[in-house]
Amino acid sequence: MADIGAAGGIHERWSELGAGLKVMGFEPDQRAFAGLIKNEQMVWINAALADYEGDATLLVTRHQTNTSLLKPNRLVIDSIYQNPSDFDVVKEVTVPCTTLDKASLQSGLAPTAIKIDTQGTELSILKGALNCLKNSLLVIELEVEFVELYQHQPLFGEIDSFLRDQGFVLFDLGNLLMLKRGSYGFSQERKGQIIAADALYFRTPDNLAKLLDSLNGESAINLIAQYCGVCSLYGYRNLALEALQLLHQKNLISKKVFEDFCNAISFSGAAGKDVFWPGQGRLHAWLKRWVNKLEPRQNSIWINDIGNE
Repeated sequence: MADIGAAGGIHERWSELGAGLKVMGFEPDQRAFAGLIKNEQMVWINAALADYEGDATLLVTRHQTNTSLLKPNRLVIDSIYQNPSDFDVVKEVTVPCTTLDKASLQSGLAPTAIKIDTQGTELSILKGALNCLKNSLLVIELEVEFVELYQHQPLFGEIDSFLRDQGFVLFDLGNLLMLKRGSYGFSQERKGQIIAADALYFRTPDNLAKLLDSLNGESAINLIAQYCGVCSLYGYRNLALEALQLLHQKNLISKKVFEDFCNAISFSGAAGKDVFWPGQGRLHAWLKRWVNKLEPRQNSIWINDIGNE
């Protein structure tokens, strides 16, 4: 796994992989880098990623999580944020910059999953990972913006178009950040404008089949296991089963391999099997209305975790 913009460390979902987890993380901000836990499974690199190699200027902001290689767009930030000073640039630091493809080649680690949270430079990082996108990546979780918080940053539409061209499909938008614009007497409204979200992309089953067609033996089995694993971690076992069905139909896996993986996926999800009963939908709708009424009415809200787990 590659964690790009690694402040705070990896999400707890990845701990389910235990000793099988290998992390290559990148964090250019020294404040966040100093707090990362280092061990044999996790290698942290104090550098930025982009689509080029060399030096880059890191704009360190008052609030650490707003630090970026891009300049804050004050015209937007000052008009929609209650605390725009969080985006004030307190200093500029020259940091080393590389590409994910180069880092992967140097380390010998081919990431099957990446998380990117770099405040507006996500598309640049993806363009520097073309080899990983083609040959190893199976799932991508990244922050996307719908409003230009940083000058000249690519927005969600550009990122989505790029990833679709690489054979990935959007599966979820979670952690939606919504902000209310201005103070016009409607502060009790629940939601404001969608500003940002975490987007979850999976390699499509068809694209997985094309990748497997170039592999054989243990390499193919390992890739299938990794695909089923990341699908399960995010709670999309149906996608894993769909992919297995397609691979079996294309004679890329044997009937025994197909059945073994299907049984393993079904077993891993057995404990969470859904139980439906009469009136459940109406009760859910009633409870949801009350939860929404009880939710504090603030200037900003975050809605929905990403994935099903």
